[in-house]
Amino acid sequence: MSEVHKHAEIASRTPEFMAGEARKPFGWGDRLFVEWAAVEAMLVAAALPPGARVLDVGCGVGWTSAFLAAAGYDVLGVDLVPANVEAARARGSEARFEVADMDELALAEPPFDAALLFDALHHSARQRDALAGIARHLKPGGVLLLGEPTWLHRHSPTAKRDAHERGWLERGLTMRELRRDLRAAGFTDIRRFYQGTRPYAGPRGFLGELARLLAARFVAAPQHHLWVSARAARPSTSTR
Repeated sequence: MSEVHKHAEIASRTPEFMAGEARKPFGWGDRLFVEWAAVEAMLVAAALPPGARVLDVGCGVGWTSAFLAAAGYDVLGVDLVPANVEAARARGSEARFEVADMDELALAEPPFDAALLFDALHHSARQRDALAGIARHLKPGGVLLLGEPTWLHRHSPTAKRDAHERGWLERGLTMRELRRDLRAAGFTDIRRFYQGTRPYAGPRGFLGELARLLAARFVAAPQHHLWVSARAARPSTSTR
């Protein structure tokens, strides 16, 4: 995000705003668990061993970091907003937390086995820089798991309201531009995943979720994310 948007992001976390966040168990009800299921599927596909070191970029108030830590990983969550980091630490999970800007990521940490970038990249105006910074913090062959809003987010009333009232940068991503910037950052083995449905009741609920799944698979659907895994480039093994 631009410096103006970064300042707005930090300033919007007033005590009243954070008190509202603290009253939520983790924030989003059933939607959160559907999205975590997508992360879990990518973790399984990546065959990440227990105890692996995971960097959670743009971790917000830390629910993803807490879930990763509960799954047995050694987790460091980083976020631009100091109030978010304080709230994440107050949750009492096994994860560690630090203030850091994903656009200019420079952590005094050994390389990580994996990184999670969930619902954060769409706030950045420097997408390629953010991805390159994450790549520098991964071991060769380390995996990036990414979940971000689709291009429909640009037209979301909630996103428009947050941009207007809070000054946040709210973008939506396309798979084409994401693949381009992942490759430019040195990532390979780019693979797309798809999230499941939310709980529903009755025939109308079934038909609605079926329509959303089909739309998300072939075009885009509201509140569905682009889910992508990619590998940090390994050193060349070719010889002369």
